[in-house]
Amino acid sequence: MTAKGKIMDSNSTEPRARRLRRTFLTLLAACWATAALGQPLAPDPPGLTLSVDDHRPLSVLADELEKRLPVVVTYEEGPWSASKDLQDVTRAVIEANGPKKAAPAVAVIVPRKAAVSFSYPFDLHKARPADYADLLSALLSQYEAAGAPGRFRFEGGDGIYHLIPANLEGKDGKWAAVSPVFSTPVHLADVERTVDATLDEVVAQLNASSPVPVVWGFVPLNLFVRTKVRLSADGVPARQVLRQILESLPRRVTWRLNYDPTTKRYYLSFLPRPGSR
Repeated sequence: MTAKGKIMDSNSTEPRARRLRRTFLTLLAACWATAALGQPLAPDPPGLTLSVDDHRPLSVLADELEKRLPVVVTYEEGPWSASKDLQDVTRAVIEANGPKKAAPAVAVIVPRKAAVSFSYPFDLHKARPADYADLLSALLSQYEAAGAPGRFRFEGGDGIYHLIPANLEGKDGKWAAVSPVFSTPVHLADVERTVDATLDEVVAQLNASSPVPVVWGFVPLNLFVRTKVRLSADGVPARQVLRQILESLPRRVTWRLNYDPTTKRYYLSFLPRPGSR
């Protein structure tokens, strides 16, 4: 009988060095046998795995990337119009409001809810992936493979990237090219303004050109009123001006441009993120 936690050695008189060498060779042989069976000796480097189920799954995936990585991933939509990309949630809204509240005056239409999983292998011990462009290419590829609504592309670099609508499906079931709202050219005189005033001017020009109005969602007003920028623009895309604003801010901020199929408006929000780029 042995005491708990101890192992009796039947060759206790064998020299210590020889016993250690024999033990090492036994362990080494076991490792070789394991490798020969195709079993890895150590786990593969961890990667990034995300799963979302939302009416705007790509926007939520962008949120998750910004939470986990030192990067800004902005998001903008086109006007959802294909019937397969839309969902009527009027009944759910009525049930959520309860019997004491009046039913919505019109049907509540939102983008279709979809589940999307995203997996990207890289060493999480490092601060960031080696190639953000490759990560976002994989994200959009897996998004499309999941059958989620809409098609998107990306552009950008140096820690700020933009998810942009690539095309929309028309009523005839064919994909058609669209011009994203933030691709609209804008003009700004070379004067110093607050960020708030600069954004008001950009949005005013967007509304003068777009048939779909752009209205404000969430804005960190104190930050935008306190921060001044000096920007000029001569027919450059609004997205470029907005990016310059993000680069000028003292903290990390992203944007979300969502199209509401019920009100047929764009809602523009700027969201602060913790940390710095």
